[in-house]
Amino acid sequence: MDFVFAVAFLLGFFATAIYLYSLYRFYALVKLERPDWVERKGSLSFFYTGMPRIADPNVGMAVLGLVFSSRIDQLQSLTAVSYARRIRVLLPMGLALFAVALAAAFIGAP
Repeated sequence: MDFVFAVAFLLGFFATAIYLYSLYRFYALVKLERPDWVERKGSLSFFYTGMPRIADPNVGMAVLGLVFSSRIDQLQSLTAVSYARRIRVLLPMGLALFAVALAAAFIGAP
């Protein structure tokens, strides 16, 4: 079980790193092409002043909603579409790998 835990955690870590990179790049490309799709401000957005806009949960959820919608076909940038497809794969895969790592840690714990 220690091997399963280590491999699942390591793969989950790399999947999360690539996912976050892809999410930030996708946000930057969409912001350049269609800024009205990702500009969101909630009542608590002032807490995120001084941070990148993608760190605001309202913007992050707008970007994820865009990734899993059919509107990505309206984007002109093929790079943005490829980042969206990468996020569509990596988000569930990373969550599944971390769930396996967590289960392996609980099963292997004394």
